[in-house]
Amino acid sequence: MTQIPLNEQDKKRELRQNLKQSSSAEFEYLGGGIVSPSISLEEYLLKILQDGPMTRGELSAVTGIPRTTLYDTLVKLIMNDRVEKFSSSKRKRGRPNVYYRLVSS
Repeated sequence: MTQIPLNEQDKKRELRQNLKQSSSAEFEYLGGGIVSPSISLEEYLLKILQDGPMTRGELSAVTGIPRTTLYDTLVKLIMNDRVEKFSSSKRKRGRPNVYYRLVSS
C-alpha cells in the first residue's frame, strides 16, 4: 500500500500527537516565556529536542511558542553549546530546511 504525502496541517497535527506521547508532554507553554509546571524555556526546548531534530516552524507548531521567541532561545542554547543548527535539503531548488538538535555529549 502506498503512503499519501502529508500536507503541512497534517504534519503539524502529527507532531503535536507525537509530542503528547513523549516525555515533554507534561509541560505546557503559557506565553511570556512561562512554562507550566515551572521550568525555564531553555529546559523545555531541550526536553522537546530529545525526541529528535526539528525546524523552528515545527517547534512553534508543536509548542505554541512564537517563532521569534524560539529563535532567541535557540540562539542562547547554541551559544552555550547545548543545541546545534544544521541544514538539510532534499530539493534541488529553494531554501534548505534548517533543523535544530541536541549537541552530543
